[in-house]
Amino acid sequence: MILIAVGNTRTLLARTQDGVHFDSTSVATSLPPTKILQQPGLTWLNAFNREPVALGGVVPAALAAWREVLSPAEVREPDPGFFRRAVPHDYHPPESLGFDRRCCLLAAAMDRSKQDSIVIDMGTAITIDLLAGGHFRGGRILPGITMSLRSLHQGTALLPEVVLNIPAEMLGNDTSSAIQAGVIHLFTDALRGAITDYRQHSPQAQILITGGDAERWQPAIAGSFHQPHLLLRGFYLWMQGGAPP
Repeated sequence: MILIAVGNTRTLLARTQDGVHFDSTSVATSLPPTKILQQPGLTWLNAFNREPVALGGVVPAALAAWREVLSPAEVREPDPGFFRRAVPHDYHPPESLGFDRRCCLLAAAMDRSKQDSIVIDMGTAITIDLLAGGHFRGGRILPGITMSLRSLHQGTALLPEVVLNIPAEMLGNDTSSAIQAGVIHLFTDALRGAITDYRQHSPQAQILITGGDAERWQPAIAGSFHQPHLLLRGFYLWMQGGAPP
C-alpha cells in the first residue's frame, strides 16, 4: 500500500507491506503532485498503477490536486465512521478533528489498547492530546516552533529570524540567543505543563512524541518515547479498518 498524508507544510509519501515498516519521504506540500512524482529517487512511486493508494490530509486544495493526478489509480480515503467507532470522543464538530491527530490517536489506541497515552505531535502546529480509558478526552493546540520563530521575525522591525540550537541557555545575552532561550523554554514548559495537567486524569499515561520537530525535542521530555512513524501507522490501520497487519 502507498500512503499519501498531506500536511500543512510537508507531505509524507510512504510505501508499506506490513504497516510497521515504511519506506517514506517528505516533500513540501506546496509542490504540485506532478512535480513530486517526477523527483528522482522515488522509483516506488511508479507502483501507483499496481497497488492501492491511500490519500488523506489537512489541506483541501492539495488533496484535490492529488485526486486529479491519481484518478487512474485505486485511490482510497479514510472512513470517518471507523475512527469514531475505534476512538470514541466528544470533539465538536467531529469532522474538525484533524486528520493527523486522528491517525496518531488511532495508532496509540489500537496498538496500546490497555495503556493511556499522551500523544504529542510536533509539526506546523503542536498538538497535545490525551487518550484515556479508550476515549479521546481532548487536547491542546499550540503554534509550531518554526511558525513561532517566523512570527517573531515578521511581526517586528528588528528581531532576526533564527535557527534553534537545542539545548539553550536559560538566559540569552544577545538577541538571537535570547530568542532561542525564550522559544525553547516556552515550548518545553508548555509540554511539561500539559503532561502534568493530563496526568491528574491519567497518572500512568505514557508519552508518545512524533512529528518533524520531535527527534530533537524528545530528550527534554522525561520518560517520553519517540515514535517517528506514528501517523503512518495510524493511517495504515485506518485504511485496513483495524485489521491486524
